[in-house]
Amino acid sequence: MDTRHYTPKDLARTVFSELKSRKLGHPRLNILISLFESLYAASLHSEESRPITFDIVYLNPKDPDPDPPPIIRAHRWKHVRLSAPLPLTVANLIKISKASDPRTSSLAVYHHNESNKLYLWGLVDHGIQYYDFLNYDSDQGVLRPGLFQVGILGTGYLAVSIGYERITELRIDNLVLKSLDVFYYGPIKQRLTPGIQTYLRNTRASLPAPLRKLCSVWEHTLIYDWTSTLQRLLLRIQTYRHGGAFVITTQRSPTGLNIKYQLPYRRLQTAIATRAHLTIRSRHFFEKTSAYMGAKADELPMDVYLDESITNGQKRDSDSEVDGAIWFVSLLTRVDGLVLMDPSLRVRGFGAEIIYDEEPKGVFVAGDRNGSRHLLRRADYNHYGTRHRSMMRYCAQVPGSLGFIVSQDGDVRIMTQVRGHLVMWEDIKLQVPYFVNQSYCHHCGRPKHPEKHH
Repeated sequence: MDTRHYTPKDLARTVFSELKSRKLGHPRLNILISLFESLYAASLHSEESRPITFDIVYLNPKDPDPDPPPIIRAHRWKHVRLSAPLPLTVANLIKISKASDPRTSSLAVYHHNESNKLYLWGLVDHGIQYYDFLNYDSDQGVLRPGLFQVGILGTGYLAVSIGYERITELRIDNLVLKSLDVFYYGPIKQRLTPGIQTYLRNTRASLPAPLRKLCSVWEHTLIYDWTSTLQRLLLRIQTYRHGGAFVITTQRSPTGLNIKYQLPYRRLQTAIATRAHLTIRSRHFFEKTSAYMGAKADELPMDVYLDESITNGQKRDSDSEVDGAIWFVSLLTRVDGLVLMDPSLRVRGFGAEIIYDEEPKGVFVAGDRNGSRHLLRRADYNHYGTRHRSMMRYCAQVPGSLGFIVSQDGDVRIMTQVRGHLVMWEDIKLQVPYFVNQSYCHHCGRPKHPEKHH
């Protein structure tokens, strides 16, 4: 187990090596060290009793947009300059951070070529497009400006990205080099597969026979939509900074639980299924419309136009329904106890108390997404809080159960049994992993590019 305490210098060295390996132009190491030390120090302060949170983008003011897309869309980011640049000091960062919010804008930072001194020269707006795309709240996004970006997410919590890819994080004194993509590979994905397969079968059955063949073509997209719904739920719980937990179990009559509030809520399950149905129909009508356009027909039949327009409208309504259902379920986690769900994401109750009191024989932290035996490290059961320990007891007693815990500081952990051992995953990748995880377009089924696709 790594017991080393990491500092902003270690973060700077990691970012320097990453930029160098990608053959990107990069500032000197001492400049990066100065930058991250200043950002870290600013994160330790508060302004009007509120934590300091903001984003910065390392952006050259002489060439802020070196590779614009062929068509500049109205919602794309723009930069705006301060009349007089400010030295990048902790005091200046704290004061000006109030003018920015990570969801909408970033502070533009660069260095003087002669003195290598850092300075803050402006702001970049319209970060909401990036924020919504990253958190699955939008199908469209824009490329991010700058050489790299840094999010100050909390006290001593810095996250560095290149575009949409999170490359490293510093959490107080822990350096996270790589988040684990557990939702598409390994034991976590295997536990989710029964619910996904039921969802795919139901989608196929809901379609008229001529459209069912499209399910196979669109399987990646449908799985992505189902899985991202679960990720969105965790992200929504994170934003409350309250802490919460839910468990997915195949048990029809759950044991070991005292369910204080029984609530058969199916809307998240049915809303996802409706969206999948409409995704396929939308694709079908899009192809019909494209066929007429490709044939250079003089006119488009009214029924073809109406079918596509109505279906697209229904699809937008369905997206809103899914979003509302995610809000509903996420709020249930704010009540003491856990939320109980089945593999199809149907809620069965909340405020559930785990009544198993036998400690697990051992708890192991996974070193990779597969929970490989040689990368497991033993964890101290008593090191964790009440919410984590109770979930450990439950998952150790109920094979096949999948426990999700979001702590008050925003950390997400998932646990289940693997080869007879209770295994827990930390440093979970929740947000859109960009090209790496293949975000699929709802029109063509191909991996999406956030700005140059459709």
